[in-house]
Amino acid sequence: AVPIATTLARAERHSIAETLAVTGSLVAREENVVGVEVDGLRIVELLVEVGDHVEEGDVLARLDSTMLRTQLAQNTAMIAIAQASVAQTKASMAEMQATEAEAADTLKRTQTLNATGAISPAQLLTRETQAKVAAAKLTAAEQNLRMAEAQEAFAEAQRGEIELKIARTELKAPSAGIISQRAARLGAVAGTAGEPLFRIVRIEFDAEVPETALPQIELGQDVEVWLPGVSEPIIGHVRVVDPTVDRSSRLGSVSVALPPHAAMRAGVFARGIITIGKRQAITVPLSAVSFSKNGTYVQLATNNVVETRSVQTGRKRGTRVEIVGGLTEGQEVVVRAAAFVRPGERILPVRSDAGPAGGD
Repeated sequence: AVPIATTLARAERHSIAETLAVTGSLVAREENVVGVEVDGLRIVELLVEVGDHVEEGDVLARLDSTMLRTQLAQNTAMIAIAQASVAQTKASMAEMQATEAEAADTLKRTQTLNATGAISPAQLLTRETQAKVAAAKLTAAEQNLRMAEAQEAFAEAQRGEIELKIARTELKAPSAGIISQRAARLGAVAGTAGEPLFRIVRIEFDAEVPETALPQIELGQDVEVWLPGVSEPIIGHVRVVDPTVDRSSRLGSVSVALPPHAAMRAGVFARGIITIGKRQAITVPLSAVSFSKNGTYVQLATNNVVETRSVQTGRKRGTRVEIVGGLTEGQEVVVRAAAFVRPGERILPVRSDAGPAGGD
């Protein structure tokens, strides 16, 4: 009989992820509340609704800042006036310093002449009085300068307070999460004494894990989380491994941090696959393995002759399956089990990754 061209695949060593299947529910964690810090301002813009995902720093709502901006303009004028007063006082003080220096020098010369009897006591008294007056005026000018500088500093401090209030008219998310509650209403006057305007929660996956598997779980391990009605998994990572175990169920708890996803709702049932490690294993295409009530087998090609070989399988990942017994690395199997060939038949091998293979 003419040998049948048959596609073969080698038993190859691949990296297999060790996984643990778990179940649990999505829960709300780390609730943050957002309220107002400026009393008496009207809400003029709402940017989020319940269920929206937000990132840290996202603007949730805006308050009316018209009055504050008017105060800021007034404060700008006050600062300009204070700066002008400081400049004027400094100029006046410079004049006073010159006058005081001149009076002090004149007094010193008068005192020298007085010692020789060249001037009268009345003239000395006049010079002393003039020096004291000049010194007093200089002291007053210095006090006026300090007062003007204090007024400028006070105005600058007021400006900082007004700018801070204006910045707080934008209500921002303190952390990433989901809007779980919104009490803010467009046009309402917000107050610091009322209830928070927004509540933000972070959704996590709380997985139940058998106590025997808990030692295999470490922080940071990847987790595939599958939600009902969602075709793709959400990839998270282990954030917390609860140190306690329920006495009755013998189950522990693992918290899995998740990225934002539109399908996530607190209380939803979820399944998870935790990657607890990786190892090397011999695998073949899944299509090469036949599963029957009598066992699991492949069609092994030895010297281009087909034989049936019982095998023991392990984990399935994608299009390949692990072989834990019955085959060794490098042996070739028929890619499609039970496809047109029977045990003992000679075949013309065609490798799945190359052209026709030569016979042994």
